[in-house]
Amino acid sequence: MLIHRFTHLPIALSCLLLIPACGGGTEAAGHANWGYAGEQGPDHWGELAAGFTLCGSGRSQSPIDLVTSAAAPEDLPALECAYAAAALSIVNNGHTIQVDLPAGQTLRVGSEEYGLAQFHFHGPSEHTVDGAHSPMELHLVHANDSGDLAVLGILIQEGAEHAALASAWSHLPQAAYDEREPAGVEIDVSALLPETLDYFQYEGSLTTPPCSEGVSWHVLRTPIELSPAQIEAFRAIVPVNNRPVQPLHGRIVRASS
Repeated sequence: MLIHRFTHLPIALSCLLLIPACGGGTEAAGHANWGYAGEQGPDHWGELAAGFTLCGSGRSQSPIDLVTSAAAPEDLPALECAYAAAALSIVNNGHTIQVDLPAGQTLRVGSEEYGLAQFHFHGPSEHTVDGAHSPMELHLVHANDSGDLAVLGILIQEGAEHAALASAWSHLPQAAYDEREPAGVEIDVSALLPETLDYFQYEGSLTTPPCSEGVSWHVLRTPIELSPAQIEAFRAIVPVNNRPVQPLHGRIVRASS
């Protein structure tokens, strides 16, 4: 991965972007190996390294179950996504498939503007809606100039082939830590969005170690579709990479009206 692209980002986002360094390093380097099963699984993340304690003790952790009947409808600001096509830079970072993006793509929520740094996938979905998982979930990760993080979550259902992801899927890195930048291949980030951008909003955390809190989550109510073959292609490389839902601890989940 091209580390120098992200030297301006806050530590929490840098760790999410550089999972092999922040999540898969050695104990001697102050990090710990982690995964999604057994003694390295989510139930034990908080015990694996000093920097991971929020994974076990945090009170504003993600993901959560989005209960539609309990979400408070509000006149929330529209999501203004200024996304465009970019050269494909795709990596298997050992925990997910991630596409890194150059500066210039933005998400505006009210008066706050965030720069899009990368997007990646989880399967099954991390967030649930009324207790039900989707086959996959897409996370678009942003940071503003103050280092505050905002993640746009998009649930993925089985259906038609997703044309905008076809180019990326034809270059999926099979091996951990393999990065590909195929010449002349682009991905149109704007085409990843559903037609409507109504959303659930809550304050949470990263869903991977170090589970840093203070992340503003916007989970779209409308899912997108991937074909069964596209879902299977991802799951063949990354069989399971979803953290279980976390307690609300009194947090308010809002729904745009």
